[in-house]
Amino acid sequence: MALNLVAIKALLNLYAQNGFSNSVRVSTPALAKALGTSQQSASRILIRLEKEGLIERRSVGRVTYVRVTELGLNKLLDLYTDLRAVIERPMDFVLEGRVFTGFGEGAYYVSLPEYRRQFREKLGFDPYPGTLNVRLLSVDSIHNRRLLSKIADVRIEGFRNGNRTYGGLKAIGGTFNDSELCAVLFIERTHYGDDVVEVISPVYLRGRFGLKDGDKVRVRVTIPKEKVEREQVGGELVSVGP
Repeated sequence: MALNLVAIKALLNLYAQNGFSNSVRVSTPALAKALGTSQQSASRILIRLEKEGLIERRSVGRVTYVRVTELGLNKLLDLYTDLRAVIERPMDFVLEGRVFTGFGEGAYYVSLPEYRRQFREKLGFDPYPGTLNVRLLSVDSIHNRRLLSKIADVRIEGFRNGNRTYGGLKAIGGTFNDSELCAVLFIERTHYGDDVVEVISPVYLRGRFGLKDGDKVRVRVTIPKEKVEREQVGGELVSVGP
């Protein structure tokens, strides 16, 4: 039978007291306080752990000593392995939206040699001369976009060409419709709000997928978990994709 959370906490509490290599003196009031439960519940948990062979108990007068068995240690190690696999795996952030026609400036800007050189060097691909505009469909996607704008660490520097100054931007790599390499751009000077992303790719995405305005698309960005944790601000919640 699977252990509930309180029983797992009890087993972990005993192990943390060096309860595998030594017998630990245990009182049900102290254990109940550590687990945030009643003394009766703490007593039942010890009985269950003993019945399942996860601990051994012995009494010396009125004092009870408990030791975690090898089976109990293996149970904790199995749980640790399972938790680590889930907690440390990279996080997928999905942006879902519909294609729309923008102001027609993307082809011009992406084609500028100063930008194009940096895209090749920093993103690892030569982008098709144009951006695909995607209007996000949900609050979750908009939240993910905001977080990705903080995490994005590919910096494309602005520059001056004659009397005109071109602004900088940030980018982050991803996959488009789970198949094509792409990058999401976060442009400093943009006409759009947080509900829009601009995407570049080495291929012509409209042609590759036969897209027309209104078609639903998906951009997926995979980020190492520790990087997400460093960049979270104010406990903002994010929605990860399936």
